[in-house]
Amino acid sequence: MPLQSKVLIFFTVLLLLITFQWLFFITHEEKLLKDEKESQGIVLTRTLAQLSVNPLVSYQITRLEGLVDSIKSERDVVSARVVNSQFLVLADTRRENEGWIYSGKLPEKPELNFTGTVLVVREPIEVISRIYGMAEVVFSLEEMNRKIMHSRITFSVLLLIELLLSILFAIFLEIQVIRPLGEVAAEVEDMTKAEFRDVFNVSRHSSVEIRKVGEALEDMRNKLLENRNEMVSKAKFATMGKIAFNLAHEIRNPLEAISGAVEILGDEIEEGSDKNDYLAIIKDEVENLNEYLSEFLEFTRSQPRNREASALDDLIKDTLLLLNPLIKKNRINIVSRFNSFGVNIFVDTNQFKRVLLNILINSIEALPEGGIINISTEIEHENNGVTVLVKDNGTGIHKKYMERIFEPYFSTKKNGSGIGLALCKKVIEQHEGSIEIRSVYGRETEVRITLPLLKENQR
Repeated sequence: MPLQSKVLIFFTVLLLLITFQWLFFITHEEKLLKDEKESQGIVLTRTLAQLSVNPLVSYQITRLEGLVDSIKSERDVVSARVVNSQFLVLADTRRENEGWIYSGKLPEKPELNFTGTVLVVREPIEVISRIYGMAEVVFSLEEMNRKIMHSRITFSVLLLIELLLSILFAIFLEIQVIRPLGEVAAEVEDMTKAEFRDVFNVSRHSSVEIRKVGEALEDMRNKLLENRNEMVSKAKFATMGKIAFNLAHEIRNPLEAISGAVEILGDEIEEGSDKNDYLAIIKDEVENLNEYLSEFLEFTRSQPRNREASALDDLIKDTLLLLNPLIKKNRINIVSRFNSFGVNIFVDTNQFKRVLLNILINSIEALPEGGIINISTEIEHENNGVTVLVKDNGTGIHKKYMERIFEPYFSTKKNGSGIGLALCKKVIEQHEGSIEIRSVYGRETEVRITLPLLKENQR
């Protein structure tokens, strides 16, 4: 066996050993660190759950707050809270969350969930096999991830050293190997110019080593082809979305013709005729279809089209002015409190007004016998954001629907399209903001919209 072959076999085995060692060490250390974090999470959360039994049953909020604060002082703890069986957050290290409704399910046994940079541990609070609530503790994984990254960097350096050794190995190759490498390079260049149409060929006179390199490059070519095909597939899906968009426009044209024909027929039919009732039904259904198409087209739009700096207070006032007839008709009392004078937000004004319209119309519909809608704004300089709160004392949303309210095409209304709130969420997130809804069934609903401030308004 030639010396080159012996060195190649040795180098290959060594590289595999180092790679397997790197993978084993990283996997093993990740497991150890995760096990340690899980143990810490279970112990602290179980302790909080056990200590919360008496205060929770006797509704001693101050004691519960003291317990969650003591847990917060532990290493890597981000937050802790206690929720009762009615899903009400009684105590939370983030005091602003107290009183809010927990939207998830109460666990029947300990739950651990690694989500990105945090570990969430939930423990049921039980008394004689009855669940009275739950304790939840959130742990930061930043320190654990830092240790893992440090280990990966260390072993990556070893891999780089191995790569340098391969360069030294190449220096000792004979001229008969270097020349075929030039041919391989030429083949690679021709392959890129041919846009992958030709099969990668290595000269039959090349050494075994070069042929292996050729096979590796062929592998790479195949993978690049797969990636390109995947990109083409995604482009096709985007085209299908455009086709659907155009199709919706094509549907609207005949609807407008139908609407015009109904108007003409209405003028020719005698007043009081039963035919007028049928025309009214057609007209209403055409309007419903037009409204649905408008929401659908808005929902398929990928990004805001005309973003500009706009005064937040003016946008809200314009929307209220637009809804004024509906507000008066439904005997709604609007209570506004704007603490954002002179604050501008960078939004597509039409889309943002559409969001406000959807939310306010929902509030109005939740007040069939009249009521109060509170609208307020607040600047959050610590987060460089501004918040819009819309709160009504209407019928509220049942807790079983809270998890699905932002799902497209899900609606609790008899004739609802299910696009309104999904559209609101999409538009706000496209503007780098967030939208949250808190509701107490039969009592109230509060919608919180947060958007980033322009730099000119930031401190």
